[in-house]
Amino acid sequence: MVYDLMEAAVTEDPYFYMDAGLDGFPAFGFRPGSEVKQPYRIYLPEKLPAEFTLVATFKPTSLRTSYLFAVLNPFETVVQLGIRISDGPGSNQNISLVYTNSDDHSHSEEVAKFTVPKLTKKWSKIVIKVSTTDVTFYLNCHEMARQRVTRIPQELVFDTASTLYIAQAGPHIQERYDVSTHPLPLWIPF
Repeated sequence: MVYDLMEAAVTEDPYFYMDAGLDGFPAFGFRPGSEVKQPYRIYLPEKLPAEFTLVATFKPTSLRTSYLFAVLNPFETVVQLGIRISDGPGSNQNISLVYTNSDDHSHSEEVAKFTVPKLTKKWSKIVIKVSTTDVTFYLNCHEMARQRVTRIPQELVFDTASTLYIAQAGPHIQERYDVSTHPLPLWIPF
């Protein structure tokens, strides 16, 4: 099963724009201030299985700490699922998988964090493959790292009132992106 999160980006937002993407294909652009949010249940299943893969092709235009996407709990205070990009050591950045059971935690949990060279102003493709025991990170089709993780629960059940945000993590977390992106598919094996 494939879920394309960019379907949520069809909007009249003045901070949203079309950009030239890889190989001349169109891409969506988001400036800080964009407000792309939708009920998660329109674009994602009620329950995320124990094994899944996230794929994103994007070009950040700033070094700002931000989320490519985030599914937030009903209070919009905890990221249940998301990809976060932040400053890393030296001239690097971190890409994190955020995976949180908001019934048990009052703050967002980064279950895996990977350090990569700065990605600003160039197209990059990441793949985050999640199995029951580890998370594997690929950058531009090359396996970069693998981390053993413990996720509780293995299958994440979203609250029915959760919200999907694109290029940010809602009004309370305030980590908005300045980015161009191709579709953000979520691959779920069946």
